[in-house]
Amino acid sequence: MTLTEQFLSQVPGSPLEGLRRADALWQSLREGTLPVPNVVQESAQPIAIEWDVVISGGTLGILLGAALAQRGWRVALLERGMLRGRDQEWNISRKELQVFVELGLLTEAEVGQAIATEYNPARVSFLEGQEIWVTDVLNIGVDPVFLLETLQTKVSVLGGAVV
Repeated sequence: MTLTEQFLSQVPGSPLEGLRRADALWQSLREGTLPVPNVVQESAQPIAIEWDVVISGGTLGILLGAALAQRGWRVALLERGMLRGRDQEWNISRKELQVFVELGLLTEAEVGQAIATEYNPARVSFLEGQEIWVTDVLNIGVDPVFLLETLQTKVSVLGGAVV
């Protein structure tokens, strides 16, 4: 067992097993043996839609939903459980984070509160591959729980709905 496997096998939530399942799925996809589920169902019955956009949750979903709601779209956000970000930081660049200020979704003060870590430069590498050092790329760690809590209140104020 590698050091990484030893470490991951001790982490709650079985991330090692999740990675192994994901690896098996990717392998099946590459080999063309991955079964394609039938997820679209057709019906002759009309449905009443009171929303312009329905988003299937998540951190990025509420960010998108808040931006659309601010522009007058009727937004429904569907989430399997409680709408809550991961406990792990979410990486973004300063330029990307600034877009939320420009859109009026976050204030400069809220951006400051959301930032948990900031570093430059960052190393990008893959197993036995060449290391690449980049500047201002995914170099800010933000607190997704804070982001979602902040934006969730704004979606309601902007006329969106969290379902």
